[in-house]
Amino acid sequence: MERFRQHLLQTGKIKSYLLYAIGEIVLVVVGILIALQINTWNEQYKDRQQEQVYYCKLLEDVNQDQLLLEKLMVENESRIKASNEMIQLLQQESPGRKEVVNKMRAAIAKITFTFKASLAAFNDLKSSGSLRIIKDSDLKSRLLNYYSSMEGYADVIDTNSDAAISVYHNPSKDFKEIGFHDIEDIKEEIDTALVDSEKLKAIAYPSEQIRKVLLSDAIFYLSINTRKKGLHQTVASEILKMKKVLLKKCNE
Repeated sequence: MERFRQHLLQTGKIKSYLLYAIGEIVLVVVGILIALQINTWNEQYKDRQQEQVYYCKLLEDVNQDQLLLEKLMVENESRIKASNEMIQLLQQESPGRKEVVNKMRAAIAKITFTFKASLAAFNDLKSSGSLRIIKDSDLKSRLLNYYSSMEGYADVIDTNSDAAISVYHNPSKDFKEIGFHDIEDIKEEIDTALVDSEKLKAIAYPSEQIRKVLLSDAIFYLSINTRKKGLHQTVASEILKMKKVLLKKCNE
């Protein structure tokens, strides 16, 4: 090529040389553009592959959300049952103190075990700047709303749980008279070498005042757990909607 250019210059064919030079430039530019386009296609292909991987990771997290929620819903049903049984006992003429306090304990058992959405894939998407690869703008908006809603529901659930715990541990209560020491795990820790268990026994249990307090508490626990049940059902509905969308995307 170099000899050809020299020949054109030496024979005075400037016009032909310029056309040849322009042709070379055009070829170089076209080659660069083609290379850039191929690179763009490769990047887009990798983005689509990564997008697909993230859809499946997000689905895994939502499946974990569903499993956790199902476990929490079962535990909540147990608390509702215990709350009703506590009310039933306190409506009897002479309920056993041990039975009452154990139902009371069961009515708030694991109540602070709360729902928290799995955020591994979503946080990775945000922190790595990869949220841009989600090309489905509607799904991207739904994901943002889903995780925002899950955080809001968790806060409300926590508030209800804290309210129940505050009633259970209300410092104005007469814990001895109510019979906290009859709760199984507490009773096991009483050192009878130091503590006179006879002095902890109930006399004419329950008094009208204690019955009134405990009935109020039991009804409060029932209302709190019923509220949590409603929240759990709402969260379950949101999970199913998101799971349906991600399942389709993951399997495309």
